[in-house]
Amino acid sequence: MFRDGPLTRRAPETIRYGTGRCALGALLVASSERGIVSIMVRDTQARLIRDLAARFPKAKLVRDEARSKATVAKVVRYIAAPFHPFALPLDLRGTELQQRVWSEVRKIPFGETSTYSRIAAAIGAPKAIRAVASSCSRSWFAFAVPCHRVLGHTGQLTGYAGGLWRKQALLKLEGHSLF
Repeated sequence: MFRDGPLTRRAPETIRYGTGRCALGALLVASSERGIVSIMVRDTQARLIRDLAARFPKAKLVRDEARSKATVAKVVRYIAAPFHPFALPLDLRGTELQQRVWSEVRKIPFGETSTYSRIAAAIGAPKAIRAVASSCSRSWFAFAVPCHRVLGHTGQLTGYAGGLWRKQALLKLEGHSLF
């Protein structure tokens, strides 16, 4: 049986973004109506924009430097001095497992680290170590979800979307003596 009326299609979501620079490279901050959907640092703005388009292939991406200026400035200040929890509103998107991992990672205090196995145990999935590592690698919220504070089981640096040198620099900034 057919319903009366045309098929309705939802308009693509609009995601606005702005760019800047921080001590770790080119920065992009993207937001939905609900909050920040992505914070990325890469070597170039072109790479940031490609990565954003890959993350949100169905969204209408709008570069809006004027509207994003204040948020980008706050993120830059936070990166320079991440001594407190990230206070800007986030629109965290991910699977249920990713959400649990990211929530747990956000509990790691400044100046401390954890391991993938400790995070897995804390979320009640002690055998899901690889899934935890994968969730950290899929976080599009650099600094706001401090996955740089999660290390391998022996304390070694492991993957980081922005590059291991950035992970090392962030840990050094936070006073870690791993190096």
